[in-house]
Amino acid sequence: MDKKVIKDYYDLHVHCGPEAIPRKYDFLELSRLIKGSNMSGAVVKSHFHSTAPWAYMAAAHGYSNLFGSLTLNHYVGGINPNAILASLGLEYQGKPCLKVVWMPTLHARGHYKMQLKHGQEYDIPSEWTGNVPAKGRQKLSKIQPISIFEKETNKKFQQVLDVIAQYNLILATGHLTREEVLYLVPQAVKKGVKKIIITHPVYEATGLSTEDLLELVKYQGVYVEQSYGLVLIDNIPIPQIAQQIKDIGPEHTILTGDLGQKQIIDPPEGMQEYFELLMNEGITPPEIEEMVCHNPRLLLGI
Repeated sequence: MDKKVIKDYYDLHVHCGPEAIPRKYDFLELSRLIKGSNMSGAVVKSHFHSTAPWAYMAAAHGYSNLFGSLTLNHYVGGINPNAILASLGLEYQGKPCLKVVWMPTLHARGHYKMQLKHGQEYDIPSEWTGNVPAKGRQKLSKIQPISIFEKETNKKFQQVLDVIAQYNLILATGHLTREEVLYLVPQAVKKGVKKIIITHPVYEATGLSTEDLLELVKYQGVYVEQSYGLVLIDNIPIPQIAQQIKDIGPEHTILTGDLGQKQIIDPPEGMQEYFELLMNEGITPPEIEEMVCHNPRLLLGI
C-alpha cells in the first residue's frame, strides 16, 4: 500500500554549512532544496557558531524557510548569555532570525564522557570530517567539559534562562546528561521559559528513559524530539523510537532529521523515509502531521 506523502512540515534540526566540518549543503543550497520539496522550513544547527546569519542571508536571497539557532559550546563562550544577545540583533524585515538556543553538544559533560568511552581523542571525531583532521580540533584531555551543575557555570546558566524567557526563544537540551536535563526543565519553566525541546533522548550521551520523559512532558510547552539521524548513524532501532512516541504521545513529540551529513540521505528525502518507517510501526499519518506540522508551528510561533 502506498504511504501518504506528508507535506508542509518543518524539521527543527538540520545541519548545513559552511562550518568547521564538511556538510552536504551550504545554507543557500539547503534553502533551494527545501523550496523544491514538501518541507516548509527548517531550523539550521551548527555545533560551532550561530546560524542566525544564515537565516538572514537566505531570507535576503528570497528564501524565508530557514530559522537560526545557537549552540552553547566553548566556541561561543560556552554557557554565555552574551552570545544569545548578539544573535538576537539579527532581524530580517522585523522578524528575528534566532529561534532556538541549544545547550552544549560537543563540549557537554555527557558528550565528553561518551567520546572518551568510545576511545575518541579529539572533540571533533575524524569520522565527521572524512578522516581528515579538522582544523581547530582539540584534544579531549585539554578541554574542560561543560556542566550546568558547576557553580560558576550555573550562574551563567540562570542568566541564559532569563534571556531565553525574555525573548520567548526555544530552549533545546542538547547533549546534557540525564541528570542535567531533569534539573534544567523545572528550572527553565520556573524562569518563564515557555518552549522546551528534549533533544533526541535516546542518544547515548543523554539516555533519558520513557519514565523520565513522561514526567518532563507534564510541564507545559515541553516536547520530545525523535531524530532519524540516530537511526542512520547510531543504529537506534525504529521500533524503539515508534514505541516511545506511542508511550509519550504525538501531542508531546516532534520528529526531526538531524541530517545534513555528507555521506547520508538528503534532509527532505530522509524525512519522508522516516515517516514511512514510522507508519510501518503503526504511527498514523495524522499523528505524523501533528509531530511535524502542528507542534513545530507552535514552537516556532508561525
